Amino acid sequence: MKGLTAGIIGCGNMGGAIARGMVKKGIAPPRSILLNDKDETKAARLAEETGCTREELLSLVRASDLLVIAVKPQDFEGLFGDISGDIKGQTIISVMAGVRISAITARLGRDVPVVRAMPNMAALVAESITCISCNNMVKVTGEIKDIFAGIGKVLEVDESFLDGVTALSGSGPAYLFYLAEAMIDAGVEMGFEGDTVKELVVQTLYGSAALMRDAESLPAELIRKVASKGGTTEAALAVFDEKGMKSVIKTAIAEAKKRSEELSRG
Repeated sequence: MKGLTAGIIGCGNMGGAIARGMVKKGIAPPRSILLNDKDETKAARLAEETGCTREELLSLVRASDLLVIAVKPQDFEGLFGDISGDIKGQTIISVMAGVRISAITARLGRDVPVVRAMPNMAALVAESITCISCNNMVKVTGEIKDIFAGIGKVLEVDESFLDGVTALSGSGPAYLFYLAEAMIDAGVEMGFEGDTVKELVVQTLYGSAALMRDAESLPAELIRKVASKGGTTEAALAVFDEKGMKSVIKTAIAEAKKRSEELSRG
């Protein structure tokens, strides 16, 4: 990002994670990262923590080469009403869920470089997977990937896949948390103390995810390696199959994708 200034509008969980990641991983020096939030205290706290500069909204827009829009989707119309007159060729990078590239250019009334990004909650610990889609005016794809590399891994996909991305990885952490909650509840019912069973479950999920990431085997092969014939794992998996667990999960993800499509259409 040499020579470029990034302005982050919205200093909540995602905007804050992006700023911290850029600074911590040396993607950009703090002096080249500008911050703004309608909650001035929030922006000031993040600036103090990271060494970045808090800036007034329109000054930030004018000074930035890359504009990271990390506000809630319901704030989109009002924000772009305020800043549209000062968009003069900056690349807009939106992490607003459900706001399509076409909606941004339509609100501005002209074609500009726009990137739509979908990170997930694991950005808070720099372990997100972020999918990005760019329109044909974007010329700094490498720099944009660098920004999101600060919070995890990055994939570039066609925008038509982003509703599926939202359903799989955007909402995905909640699915894992749901499973963890059920496992912890089962452990408590067995008599484990809360702290003990939480550590047991969290480390099991963490270690299993790391194994799945690093192994060349597909998940089905890993399942077979754990599930000895006639053993405890096979007994549990038989219940999952009897209850149609895989079908329930696929149906739930399809519903999440459908809802994302509805939100994108407004």
